[in-house]
Amino acid sequence: MDHIPLLAGGFLLLFVIRFWLMRGWELVQTYRRDPRIDPGNDVELPDAPPLISVIVPAHNEEASIGECLKSVLNQDYPRFELICIDDRSEDRTLCVAESVCEGYREARVVSVYDLPEGWTGKCRALDAGVKVASGEWLAFLDADSSLHESTLTHCYHAASARGVSMITLSPKFVLKTFWEKALQPTFAAMSCILFPLGKINDPTCDTASANGMFYMISRHAYEKIGGHHDVKDLAVEDIGIGKRVKASGLGLVFANGRKVLRTRMYTNFKEIVNGWTRILSASMNYEMATVLRYLLVHLLMSVPVLALALCLYIPEARELWPDSWFALPVMCGACMIVVPYFYFGQLGVSTKYSVLLAIGNLMIIWVFAVIVKKILCNDALQWRGTTYDASRYKPKRLDPPASQVYGPPVPSAVEEVH
Repeated sequence: MDHIPLLAGGFLLLFVIRFWLMRGWELVQTYRRDPRIDPGNDVELPDAPPLISVIVPAHNEEASIGECLKSVLNQDYPRFELICIDDRSEDRTLCVAESVCEGYREARVVSVYDLPEGWTGKCRALDAGVKVASGEWLAFLDADSSLHESTLTHCYHAASARGVSMITLSPKFVLKTFWEKALQPTFAAMSCILFPLGKINDPTCDTASANGMFYMISRHAYEKIGGHHDVKDLAVEDIGIGKRVKASGLGLVFANGRKVLRTRMYTNFKEIVNGWTRILSASMNYEMATVLRYLLVHLLMSVPVLALALCLYIPEARELWPDSWFALPVMCGACMIVVPYFYFGQLGVSTKYSVLLAIGNLMIIWVFAVIVKKILCNDALQWRGTTYDASRYKPKRLDPPASQVYGPPVPSAVEEVH
């Protein structure tokens, strides 16, 4: 009984070490299996490359939509069209989009004015875009993201070379405010913990995901999995699409796109917390056991618990092992410094922001606590100004059923695009 404080403190330190060693191993696996899209490499396209339809949904995105659309129109890929979907915007999004697209024969802006029951706004907008698209390949791009001029060329080449029907990219994050720098990397890291890139790119592993900031999919594969109709009520429809593509054997690759895709997801504290509450809860399929497990993990990783562990461990350890008591704390500290440094680099985030990890970890604990409350209270989903009364914080069909047999696409709920 006299050694309980020592054992408790040692256990907590070992837990932290194990956590970061696991992240380090995931990092190694990612480097082994994570293809990199490098615009500096020369690639050859076929003589008659397929038409790619780039679909950009936009809801109140007047600040970013111009840069996004210009980055598409500047692509060096020889055959593409741009379709911007103005999704019930209440600001100048439509005006800015029409101004940018004016004079480009391959670009048009389509407006949708209503939201059918059972659909999220983003899925409805993307589905509407597909209905007017002519491409053999479909590329979906978020309005807060922008592309390098050779993104389409390199992504189509990478997908063709690997024989896959879908390619998605990890971005370079644009971080400007303090809260973006302190929180975004930690939340992005949590997403990678849920869906390790090394496992996503392992064809023998069931783990699958996709990044809605940008993904490109062949129309054949899109129609075979039922398109956005099959994920119309998901708050993370991109992950749902990726899971269905991989489960159907159509081939999926999650590539390192830091040199060809830039994004600024959120701009302030409230947007970051609300946005990642939605993303993480839906990524865990609103399953309470999963949420509680990760809540406990991050509690044990927090600075207060680490300080408690050191207070419990050090006094007795110094008496028992006067010449080596510091080995465990030093190892713990080294893991907490070295692994995040390289892990943040993999995420497309400046490694210098790894020093803010402690703040991000405390906030992710808060977000998990909020998710627990929302699941217990069966709260309605709120997303970009819309309250989805039919979409609650309860398990959804994020994973395709094991018995799912994909056939022709289900008719869209969007009968007419105005």
